[in-house]
Amino acid sequence: MNENKLTKDEQDHHLYGVDYFDPETSIIVESRPDDLYFFKTFIGNNNITVEKGDSIFYLSEDKTTAYIKCGLASITSHHIATIIRGYMPEEKSSTITKKTVLPYVNGCSTKQIFSPERPGDPTLQLLGIPPYSSEQAHHIHSTVRVVYILSGTGRCVVGMGENCITEKLYPGKSIILQKMCPHHFETDGDHLIALPLHIFSSVGALENNHPMFHGTYLTD
Repeated sequence: MNENKLTKDEQDHHLYGVDYFDPETSIIVESRPDDLYFFKTFIGNNNITVEKGDSIFYLSEDKTTAYIKCGLASITSHHIATIIRGYMPEEKSSTITKKTVLPYVNGCSTKQIFSPERPGDPTLQLLGIPPYSSEQAHHIHSTVRVVYILSGTGRCVVGMGENCITEKLYPGKSIILQKMCPHHFETDGDHLIALPLHIFSSVGALENNHPMFHGTYLTD
């Protein structure tokens, strides 16, 4: 793709590491060459073959059920599906309800749809952001997040300081947040429900257990 033909917002999206896809979009997005883990996301209507040794996370056509299926397998995806290479958990299904049970930052809440088998494994979550929540903490992740907007409306804010840019969120929109992309979600008068798939990153504070972090002191 020729970067010179992109709008300024599109260029900024690429700079910060975020891609947005409307519900009518049909596209396949792969992990970047420098990503630690390989994934492939299918957006829109796709007939997908899952190779032996891989697994796929996807939704039912009516978006009421989430599935994990392992290869060899063939599935039809109508919304969004992600293959993770070399990950072979037990095959599962889970009814998607909009009730969240775990506290998250700044009044938001979440629940695990598919919990990680071990710390650091992939996890599919449901994230609920209440109306008029404009203070979800700006943050980054060390690996990719593949996000599907299940219901409600809001905004995704990426960037830093005065250079932040926003994108409208609505049902059926897909977001791929690359590693280290500074971001947060906001709402106005609507309750936003998102399904974030964490590509290998569910260890939380354990990621701070390294020499650079422990050897650094913040100053005023």
